[in-house]
Amino acid sequence: REALTSNLQWRMNEGNPIVTCAANAIEAATADGKWNNDPVRNGAPHAALINDFITTNQCITTSVPTTNDLLYCIRAGKIDDAGLMSTVTVDQMVDFFLYIKEVNAMVADLRSVQTNSLVKVVTCQDMNGLKLVGGSKDFQKALSVASKKANDLYPSLNGRTLMLNLPPLVRPLVKIFKLLLPKAVTER
Repeated sequence: REALTSNLQWRMNEGNPIVTCAANAIEAATADGKWNNDPVRNGAPHAALINDFITTNQCITTSVPTTNDLLYCIRAGKIDDAGLMSTVTVDQMVDFFLYIKEVNAMVADLRSVQTNSLVKVVTCQDMNGLKLVGGSKDFQKALSVASKKANDLYPSLNGRTLMLNLPPLVRPLVKIFKLLLPKAVTER
């Protein structure tokens, strides 16, 4: 009950601009009866600043044909995080990431109703090119803050998380850190 109350408070207050942008973008994206991603991409908070750095080559959501689940793919190693974070603030980046989650949640809800089956989001993180040392600390902070908020706001949305192309030095670390992560996270 407390989580639901907190979620509703966020949606009606702090998160209302994100929720409204997402709803408007989905309405525009489906206006002609099929999906057009341009309104969603261009309707994101701070899109004019971010879209040059995060393109559809680095971040995209698509459908899994056999299940109707959504597949959210991000290639963090291909994002110029230092350049991006010299243009936006951590809070602006958090808004952007939460907007993606909100759009995915709304689309998953719509598809769940249409198919009478719970639609989830499978996250695929391609680690190819990821910097083990260096990179923008602000970008990492934005990812961390957005991830924590998203886990609280969208607990039923998350499906499995796949990590692809892990650098060889990271593979043993992931196994070790997996032991330290909450069970809810590792089950995904």
